[in-house]
Amino acid sequence: MMYCAIVHSGGAAMQSRGARNTGRNVIICLILVIASAIAIVTGIYDMIAMGHETGSTAARIGFGAVIFFLSLILGLNFLWGYRIIARLEAGETKFAGWTVSPADYDRFREIDGNFVSKGSRENDYRPLRTSPPGGVQVLFSQDGVLIGDRYFGLASTGLNHFSDVAMIRSTTPMIEFGMVTTTGSSTNTVRFRRIHSTLRVPVSSDATHAAERVLGHYQAVQRHEVIVRPGFWKSRIRFGLIGTGLASACAAIGFLLRERNDELYNIPLFMAVAGTIVAIAGLFLAGMSRSFDPARRRR
Repeated sequence: MMYCAIVHSGGAAMQSRGARNTGRNVIICLILVIASAIAIVTGIYDMIAMGHETGSTAARIGFGAVIFFLSLILGLNFLWGYRIIARLEAGETKFAGWTVSPADYDRFREIDGNFVSKGSRENDYRPLRTSPPGGVQVLFSQDGVLIGDRYFGLASTGLNHFSDVAMIRSTTPMIEFGMVTTTGSSTNTVRFRRIHSTLRVPVSSDATHAAERVLGHYQAVQRHEVIVRPGFWKSRIRFGLIGTGLASACAAIGFLLRERNDELYNIPLFMAVAGTIVAIAGLFLAGMSRSFDPARRRR
């Protein structure tokens, strides 16, 4: 029997350090996709040529399929992140921004360190050990922030979202976000852990007006008075349902062809298993997206 539980955690061991080097990660995933595709194709070709399956062909096809799908999914995710950061840097989605001078950044590093030493949560954004001569650029969109080369999403709902926002009016001001990350694990009990952490964003001493604008925006988002990208979760619901339909059809074909499984080199078995798994994942995505849709919470 399986049980479900929700566990709250301070999150010191599992902080979100933000996204960086997304372009490099896309290239790595692309190389893995090509290499695994070659392994799958050569494995199938050799199996057909010999007329039977061997350990080598099974390993190439099996491991190749796993690596192919994982690399494809991760690659698309990194590509999505790369496009978000590129558009923000180009100014297309910029909501507010400033450059933190070396002097302001030095004070920010010191004050941030004092918070940690006095028992506050460690900052998700890890300050640089030395301040760049040109300062550190901070760019806000309506649902994220780029600090230097590190991007943090600031959605109001989802597996990774902010729960509150406030201004710290120190010598170098900061905007502080309470962050919540939900993770899942299962043994005999299905556990969903809500890991709480803190993101402190430095504010330039001459950018207090822009920072107040950012604060007001995210407070309105937190109260669900402003919905950023209102169609985002609805598109995820449609994607999940369409994926479920296509995967179910694939699984059904696999089950219909099960009598010819040996003749077709286990392809029907693969279609049935993979189709079933993807269909369940699609339903899960649609259900989670529906629960995260902030438009429903306003009703």
